[in-house]
Order: sequence, then structure tokens, then C-alpha cells
Amino acid sequence: MVTDHLLIRRAASELDRALRRKRVRDVGLTDRGSVAIVFGGKGSGTTLEVDPFATPPLVWLSQTEPTLGPEPGWLRSIGVTLRGLTLQAVRSRVGDRVIALEFEGRSRFGIADRSRFILELVPRFGNLLLLRGETIVAAAKTFSPAENPQRSVQIGGAYEPPPLPPGPPRPPRLIAPADAAEAEAAATDLRPVHVYRRDGELVQVHLVPLAQYGDVEHTTAPELLPVWAEFATRGHAGRRRGAADRRRDALLRALVRRRDAIAEQLEQLTVRERELGERDKLRAAGEQIYARLSRMKPQRQAEAKADAARYFERYKKAGAALPRLSQRRSALERERTEIDTLLWEVERADADALEEIARDLEGNPSATQQRRAVPRKPLTIDLPSGSRIYVGRSPRENAEVTFEIARPNDLWFHARNTPGAHVILTQGGRASPSDDDIAQAAAIAAFHSRAGDNAHVEVDYTRRKNVRKQKNAAPGMVWYTDFKTIRVSPRAS
Repeated sequence: MVTDHLLIRRAASELDRALRRKRVRDVGLTDRGSVAIVFGGKGSGTTLEVDPFATPPLVWLSQTEPTLGPEPGWLRSIGVTLRGLTLQAVRSRVGDRVIALEFEGRSRFGIADRSRFILELVPRFGNLLLLRGETIVAAAKTFSPAENPQRSVQIGGAYEPPPLPPGPPRPPRLIAPADAAEAEAAATDLRPVHVYRRDGELVQVHLVPLAQYGDVEHTTAPELLPVWAEFATRGHAGRRRGAADRRRDALLRALVRRRDAIAEQLEQLTVRERELGERDKLRAAGEQIYARLSRMKPQRQAEAKADAARYFERYKKAGAALPRLSQRRSALERERTEIDTLLWEVERADADALEEIARDLEGNPSATQQRRAVPRKPLTIDLPSGSRIYVGRSPRENAEVTFEIARPNDLWFHARNTPGAHVILTQGGRASPSDDDIAQAAAIAAFHSRAGDNAHVEVDYTRRKNVRKQKNAAPGMVWYTDFKTIRVSPRAS
């Protein structure tokens, strides 16, 4: 499924109508990793859930109060601030995928307490931020100007919204320009939305009819948010509670805890880096002492020199610490990317793959576990041209198809900037694969990725010899170079 700025505006309108003047009772993290804000009284409340890091990022409402788990540090700060406040308005910016929830309360002294909770629902760059005035006081993700020269997000810094595309808002690719005015109106006047399903599964929803979905079931719904709720919660409600399901839930909870711990460590690193970034003040303090030394009494000079020496020692240690912090940040960010990939792998895994992933996460398997682990063959698809496609359906299968089955000049495919399967295109003895074979392999890689429900997906491909393993990382985690990118519609085969 694909979202755009018009759908985000419609979501903001529905949220404003449903939640305005309601009071926040609780804030927390659900067992599936979404952030929940519970409004209203016990047993009769409404829950707003948001997952800015899903594909696509979504927000939805539920009348069922979720079970809230342990809160990561950044979310604890948000919960402490928002509990007891009343939602005054929900706003959106034209042409943007950002929703602002404006809250207000009164202290016991009658002083107004105002905060804004920002939902940045931008694919691959989603974020949640709490603002006091224009100052960021909590954020799910933080990054410095060195990490992103265009825009930084740092606790204590001023908030800058994501940059808008240049020029006036353009109609999304899902709709024809002729329908743009109708979609713009439907974003705020709450007309019925158009829903598309294939074999009962939700494929797409939009504010106007979409010609490219003419071959699937088309219905309408009065509101957008219930449709998003269905998409966001599918695979969770009514699931069979077998051993594999319990195993999957346990692995997801463990990975979410690891991801939250990494987020806290990155936040602490940001604070430490900011402190060390001011180390020049330490040197200046020491130099100022020496500049005043000749005017001091002899008995004070020895003490002043000792003070200056301490400033210079702290300055020296700060300079030595910065490279180590930079290395630590790089390692944590690589681990966060690895965990995001593993979360998707666990979500898509069957029972055998779940046990395989669990063994990898738990460390070296025992000899008994190794004997019981019966390897299976990767998914293979034979093409009319004589070429063959191999698809990894788990982290270890990804490593197998890439580093054991593929030859150096075979083509390797992976959905761009999102977790996905490794896909190999063998060339059937020919020097180069055809454009049709490349397009089909890319479409299969798009289908076997977190973006598989999107109408179009960008897929990178390169020679297998340009792919290498990441050191000390989970199976299937790789680096690749010299790649090309193709934009395709996902296909199962």
C-alpha cells in the first residue's frame, strides 16, 4: 500500500474530528511496536496508534485499549508530558506528510501547559517528536548536522519540519492530474474513500478512483483511518496461538527491546558528543588562567597552574574521546539497521525459519540443535529464457543464495533502502541476461521485501562479486557497490 500527502491530510482531519477535546490517559508501546496514546476513561477510551517506521508509516484509531509494554527512554519523556493534557487540535501542512497534535493543560497554579506531538510519516525517514514551543524535548530518532546537513534533530534544539519538495504540491503518481482537484477536496471534506482488495487482502486506498486497480475488487468506506487500522493490524488480530506464533512474538519483543536500548544509547551519545564539541572552552579556560598568572600572588600561582593543568587534561581527553564516540555511533547505527531487517525477517518467517533465526540470535547452537536443523532449498523460479531465479526466505537462505549458490558474475537484487530478500538471477550460460529477465527478477525482489505491498518499488542490482558480508553481523547482512537501480511493480513470480 502507498500513502501520500493527501491521505495524510485526510487522516489529520479524521483525527481532529474524533479526538478533539479528549484527554490523554496513558502513553506507551504496544506489543507490535507501535506507539499508543490512550484518550478518555478506563473501558470507554479511544486509542491512537502510530508506527512511523513501518512501510508505509501509518496512524490509526482503535476502541480496544492495548496492553502497553516497557517504554524506551524517549517515549517515557513523551508520556510524562502528555498524560493529563487535552488535545486541542490536529493539523497538517499542505503538501507534507507531517501531522501535528496540539495539547494543552493547566497546572495547579492555573498556568497553561502547551505541547505539540509531531508525527512525521515520511517513508524511510519517519519520526516522532515532542515540542515545547519550537524546542525539541524528546524524539524517537535524533541526528546531528554532521549526519544530515539538510536538517538535524537534537534534544534541546529548534525544530525544523522536513523540507517540502520544490514548487507547488504535485499530484501523487497514484492519481491522474485531472483528479488532483477532486482528491484535494476529499482530503478535508470527509467524502467516502475508495478501497481496493485482491483475494480479500487490502491492496490500496485513496480519495479518488484509481484506474490502475481496475482488475481488483473496488468498494468504498466512509473513513480512511479504519482502513489503515485493518492494514496495520492484519496478521495480529485473530492469529492462531500455536508454538510458532508464540516463538514469533517472543523474538519480536526481544528485538524491539534491543532496538529501544540502541535508541537510548544513541541519545546518550548525542548528549556526550555535544558536550565534547564544546571542549575548546576547556582550553580557553586554561589559557585565561595563564594570561592572569603574572597578576596573581605567588602563593596563588601554584594553585592556579594546577587548575589550568586540569582544564588542559580534560581538553586532551575530550579530543581523544571523540573518535571513539564516532566509532561507537557507527556500530550502533549498523546494529539498528540489522535489527530492523531481523524484525521484518521474523514477521515473514515460517516455523522453520523462526527456529533458524532464534538459534542465530541466541548464539552458537549446540550439536543437538545443529543435527535437528535440516537445511531446505531456497525458492527457485525458472524463466522461459533458461535463466533461474533464487530467492532467500530467511537470513541464512539470503546468505546461502548470495555466497554459496551465486557465481561471481550472476546478478544480485535487493529492494532499495528497505529490508528484503536476496534474489539471484543466474544467466543460463548466456553472457548477459535480457532486460525482461532483469525486470522480472527485480519485481520478485520487490515482492519479497517490506515494500511488497507498494504499487512501485525501487530495486538495486549488481554483480554478485560486488556484494560482501558485513563483519560481525547477522547472516545475510551485506555491503554492495557498483549497482544500478530499477523501478518495478512487485510480482510473486
